[in-house]
Amino acid sequence: MENNNYFAEMMKSPMPREKVKTATDEFIDNLLNEVIFKQEKKKLMAAIDHSLDKGDRTAFLKLSSDLNELEKKYNS
Repeated sequence: MENNNYFAEMMKSPMPREKVKTATDEFIDNLLNEVIFKQEKKKLMAAIDHSLDKGDRTAFLKLSSDLNELEKKYNS
């Protein structure tokens, strides 16, 4: 009887329980990260192209730095 009460109390607990990641969870995480990375990179590349077309060196340097940081973040 005591075990049932302990279990019931644990289920009420607001503490987060550890979740075991399955292979499917890992695959989904990796897929979502790849999609996000590609979209952000595409947007930055378009902005870099636009800054080059306008001859805006300051924007080019900032966007290039942002692109390098993005690549470091997702390829580490």
